[in-house]
Amino acid sequence: MNKSVILIFGAGVNQLELIREAKRIGVVTVAIDPQPDAPGKEEADFFYIISGSDYESTKDVALKHKVSGIVTGQMEKPLRMMSRLAGELGVIFYSPEVTERSLDKWLMKEAFIRENVPCARGILLKAGEETDQNKIESLTFPMILKPRDSFSSRGVLKLASFNELLTHLDESRFFASNGDVIIEEYMDGREFSVESITFKGETHVIQVTEKFITKYPYAVEMGHLQPAGISDGEMKAVTSLVKEAVKSLGIDNSASHAEVMLTGVGPKMVEIGARLGGDFISSYLTKASTGVSMDRAAVQVALGYAPDIERSCNRFSMIRYLELEPGRVVKELLPSERVLQLPGVIFAMVFLKPGDVTAKITHSALRPACVLVAAESRKECMRLTDNALLKLKESIVLT
Repeated sequence: MNKSVILIFGAGVNQLELIREAKRIGVVTVAIDPQPDAPGKEEADFFYIISGSDYESTKDVALKHKVSGIVTGQMEKPLRMMSRLAGELGVIFYSPEVTERSLDKWLMKEAFIRENVPCARGILLKAGEETDQNKIESLTFPMILKPRDSFSSRGVLKLASFNELLTHLDESRFFASNGDVIIEEYMDGREFSVESITFKGETHVIQVTEKFITKYPYAVEMGHLQPAGISDGEMKAVTSLVKEAVKSLGIDNSASHAEVMLTGVGPKMVEIGARLGGDFISSYLTKASTGVSMDRAAVQVALGYAPDIERSCNRFSMIRYLELEPGRVVKELLPSERVLQLPGVIFAMVFLKPGDVTAKITHSALRPACVLVAAESRKECMRLTDNALLKLKESIVLT
């Protein structure tokens, strides 16, 4: 792979491991990001400051370096541009049609239903369209309200009544690019995410993750644990469902991050992203529990190479996000070295800076800090994570 060149969309903290893994296997890295001080600036072989909407400059960089492939990590915003660029350059990426099905949750649901992939029943409420009891008569409360094309839990709420639907409708619409929202049945059960790599039509499930979310009406992910605490039979059913879902959308030669609800009648699809998982699941969590680098695998399939997906370990890993009292001002951030030196800690990060005001967590971008831990048992992993999260909280001085 010494002559391969990969164009990486984004050079933020979520793309650092993507850059590093590409370099570890001898691939030349060209990273683009709109931020001049992006963390990956110093790690990529070449770095360019380019706006996320500047297609021509992006294409010029790709042609200049004669890129062999394109990839991103944990982001959805650049996918449409990437699909267009891949078509013009003749490099590996899924088609614009697949891109739309992976970004548009209504098109996704239609594909699931068309291919008999179990999922929640729902209706589409377009921008400006008023709602009444008759339009949702096919569903029963509680229901889930979500934007047609948002991300990171923005605008996703559980509704207990029609009045709550009216109360939160504009809030959800705010996060949709065109104001369209989806109202769907609430699936009662346990929620999991599934990390996969698809190469030449074959999907390989790397890990299943147990999710911990906030109390409703919001459903913000506050923790992820691997491997998930489910039976062998449940694991088989979940992985089979995800493979069907990947196929129904037409995803190939790509990483994917699926969300699944394990209900009383079996697993059902929530949604699936044709990308690496966020919340550091792909970059750190999965590697800590399996030894498999999802970032490396994503680079490899983007270049047309068989991915390295053989496990080298079987451990437990967990990431937890901190929750702070809303309305407090950050006075000082103490050095986090003592957190990183704790047993089992692999990764820790604070997203606040002095002067920031803590917020109520209504979507993922409002979470203030996180810590990631690995251990040999589930119980020990959770214990060490609790301890590390407490120490991390002590490093944030509030007024």
